Amino acid sequence: MDPANNNNNFETNFGLDIFTNLIKQNGADGDNSNLIISPFLVEALLALLYLGSDGKTAEELKAKLQLQRFPNNANMASYFAGNLAAITQTSPDTQLEMCSKIFIDEQYDLDVEFQKIAYKYFLTQAEKQSLSHSKNLEDLLKNCLQQTLKKSHTNLHCPADNCKALLLMAANFRNKWFLPFSAYRSGLYDFHVSSDCVKSIPMMLDNEMFVKFVELKEMDARAVELPYEHDDEISMLLILPNKRDGLRELEEKLKEVNLSTISEQMQMESVQLLLPKFQIDFECSLKTILEKLGFSLLFGEDSNFKNLLSPQSASTSLPIADVLHKVCLDVNESGSESSTVEASKPIVISNCIDTRQKFFRADHPFFFAIRNRDATYFMGHVVKF
Repeated sequence: MDPANNNNNFETNFGLDIFTNLIKQNGADGDNSNLIISPFLVEALLALLYLGSDGKTAEELKAKLQLQRFPNNANMASYFAGNLAAITQTSPDTQLEMCSKIFIDEQYDLDVEFQKIAYKYFLTQAEKQSLSHSKNLEDLLKNCLQQTLKKSHTNLHCPADNCKALLLMAANFRNKWFLPFSAYRSGLYDFHVSSDCVKSIPMMLDNEMFVKFVELKEMDARAVELPYEHDDEISMLLILPNKRDGLRELEEKLKEVNLSTISEQMQMESVQLLLPKFQIDFECSLKTILEKLGFSLLFGEDSNFKNLLSPQSASTSLPIADVLHKVCLDVNESGSESSTVEASKPIVISNCIDTRQKFFRADHPFFFAIRNRDATYFMGHVVKF
């Protein structure tokens, strides 16, 4: 298998495993919540921890992250560095605002070489902070989010007092569409939240957008790929089940499919495209989910982070209190960014579809991924408004 496809396939499965568990963890609310996570960024942070670990902790991280797919650690670090550069240094209009942090309590000392590797290859800052009181942690999280995402509000649950280590991964992706929608064609359209709930919401319309499209008959779905400006490799892949209540079944099927394979099946077509404008601000604790996925030693007293801590440290044990994750995304006529387009007067869009033309009408729950050939940066689903 192509190494790039292998990496992308792992991130898709890893992300969908987190997705499935988030839904279960949140009960009925999980099925009715808009979700977005970054499989790539979470994987990168855990891979960095692998470089700082030793013994059984390192063995567990290597196995669960399938790091044997890389020839060596240098190759692995280069993979993450290259794909972070692809999404952070493409152009002034492409920006990944991210806050990737490894906080350790001030009673410990960090290895200087580990700190250098963390920032150079993973854009992650490993730093000492006072973590002994939850109030300090709350202020620390708010300051980090304000500085990077310009969002200080958070409902992220802070660990209890006497925390020894904490991981934070927050991100906001901004980019412009290569083919923007016209704000003057946007209007109100019915979105079928469920069989008995329909809402009229703002949606974007283009009757003849020339984009990659495929009908996925074996998945009972259809997919379209919307490229971003300045970088034809980064795009938003949208997959819509043909059944209005088919999202859960679709996401189960996606575990068996490589997203790159779907992209390779696509052909350039003139497509009638109808897509909701949507905003997602999602945050969660990943500790319980990662434990269910087999990452258990990270969070226990038996953790071994010999290569993360200074050689002078009295102990190599550094139990991680939690892995906190927050992602923000705003999709509108311009792209994935805060809208600067003057709002037009809403119109009611006709229900008519030209059956002779390919169409992608996202008027019910759908799945999306922001990706390139090498990495799945973000994935999510939209189910309600």
